[in-house]
Amino acid sequence: MTQYPLRRPHPLGVHPGYEHLREKCPVAEVGSPYGPAWLVTRYADVVAVLADPRFSRAAAATQDDGGILLNTDPPEHARLRRLVVAHTGAAGVERLRPAAEAAASDLAQGIPVEAEFLSAFAEPFSHRVLALFVGQLVGLPHQDLDPMATVLTLARVPDGERAAAFTELHRRLRRQVDEETLAVVCNIIFGGHAAVVAALGYCLLAALAEPLPRLAGDPARISEVVEETLRLAPPGDRTLLRRTTEPVDLGGRRLPAGALVVPSIAAANRDPDRPAGARTGRHLAFGRGPHACLGMALARMELRAALKALAEHAPGLRLAVDAENLRRTCEELSVSPLAAIPIRV
Repeated sequence: MTQYPLRRPHPLGVHPGYEHLREKCPVAEVGSPYGPAWLVTRYADVVAVLADPRFSRAAAATQDDGGILLNTDPPEHARLRRLVVAHTGAAGVERLRPAAEAAASDLAQGIPVEAEFLSAFAEPFSHRVLALFVGQLVGLPHQDLDPMATVLTLARVPDGERAAAFTELHRRLRRQVDEETLAVVCNIIFGGHAAVVAALGYCLLAALAEPLPRLAGDPARISEVVEETLRLAPPGDRTLLRRTTEPVDLGGRRLPAGALVVPSIAAANRDPDRPAGARTGRHLAFGRGPHACLGMALARMELRAALKALAEHAPGLRLAVDAENLRRTCEELSVSPLAAIPIRV
């Protein structure tokens, strides 16, 4: 039996076994870190899983999978989204773009000659933009959200220090919103930071292949690089897990009630039969259906602002090691953050 996930041969690659499954057995029984499951690899089938209410997110969730917003099904999920959705669209995000671009420029100009990209740029940039975004969401100046950086950092922090920062962050947010809205905001904070830091690393690898200086002054090409990187290296599959609430026919297979289903966006995004043209048709990095990512407009803005700043202010940036030697933090997800990206400027 195939064991999921299949190891990736390159940071922007995918195991050839996904292509084989998509062509020969698009809904396959596999072993997984979550137990026996059905791996779905064809674009149309993945979209069906994400849109069909018979595939329940709540029934598949585990305790560490993201909290109240992610782990509920409609109509409860739709009610929770309405608590914050007015602030997460393109108009709200556009108001933050000048400040985000300024933060990216500041950080890009300050990268040392030899550095590690995630700690020197990706993490602090994500912290700054999230503070701006959450501050706008809850009605606080971004300076009041400084504890967020200690809570979210991937760097080692003494447990007591991180716990104290979380307590203080929770106290400040709780003054502004009720407990239910606070839980949704925390989902956005924790999920958004991890996904953007991971995506920034992969976008850097893609941008360096352009090479990077050619992106300066070309916002359309920057947008294309971002979208193509999201297609090739989406955030991962764990939070997309579903469990059937009744027997369901999918991809020529009969799935029993209670079956665990893994819709693989990494495989679906490479399906030659996927729609082409429109941005939303090219990839499923932000999901689809009722659980489509609330932060997609913010993430796109952050990634574009970051590449713009790097191309303009750090055009000589390059990897200090071969890309093939970069390692992810774990293999559980189809894509996870790179553990470190040594760079020179």
